[in-house]
Amino acid sequence: MKKVYFSLLFGLVCSVVFAQNIRPLYDQFSNSWGYVNKSNMWVLSPAYEAAGDFTSEGKKSVAPVMLKKRWGAIDLNGNIVVEPIFEFSSQAVEAYHQQTLELGQVNTWVLMLKDLETGKYGFVNCKGQWVIKPQFDVATDFTDYSYKRYSTVQKDDRWGCVSDKGEIVVKMIFETQDQATDAGYQWHKNEPLGVWLYPARDKEGTWGYVNYKGEWAIKPIFEHAQEFVGNRYNRCAVVKIDGSWGCVDDRGKYVVDPKFPYAGQAVRAGFDWRKSK
Repeated sequence: MKKVYFSLLFGLVCSVVFAQNIRPLYDQFSNSWGYVNKSNMWVLSPAYEAAGDFTSEGKKSVAPVMLKKRWGAIDLNGNIVVEPIFEFSSQAVEAYHQQTLELGQVNTWVLMLKDLETGKYGFVNCKGQWVIKPQFDVATDFTDYSYKRYSTVQKDDRWGCVSDKGEIVVKMIFETQDQATDAGYQWHKNEPLGVWLYPARDKEGTWGYVNYKGEWAIKPIFEHAQEFVGNRYNRCAVVKIDGSWGCVDDRGKYVVDPKFPYAGQAVRAGFDWRKSK
């Protein structure tokens, strides 16, 4: 056992020492970067658009390199250990660091990334592989919860949420990023459906209300719809139908008949209704 441990330790020390003895160097003839030893002899031929120093990560020494305007990482033999897909060199190094922490399990650490070819956003794992294909116009980093993590994403001008497993957990129906993010939080907390309702439009532009999963709770029949106000027991929302404004409760029942020409009048009538409850 001691011999095995000594061999591993010796190999690690040798790797670190060797890494300290090589450095990146720009080759003006090939217009690319490679690595040289202390004698300025090439140990890794120039092949990279940019290159960083080797650092020790776990049992290996790795260095960030750029290929096709994206950063990845190589080992001392020039083998690619992180695919060149990252925007920054620090991301490529961190991706390999995550590999050493996860012992080959590559599905828990994911990073939001923009695909240069399509301009869409997706998510990659610590090997630089797409785990959620680039398909979103906008995406946020995943929440840092220990479970049920989600990212707020936009597609075709609508917002929703995707889990770190690639599942759409909040349908792409929300008007704003804040609404979708809040809906994602309700999904994370396993809130009962219907406690929170959000105004949303269908494909024809008709308004109704959805729960935090993006499912219709009040069917889209309105010309316009505003946020609910009040607590769970006396809340109402101002809506417009057939050119007039009124208020509905969270079941879609009118508590203020749609008879007002202006939204502000319905807001006041809704306030009076809530006071009476």
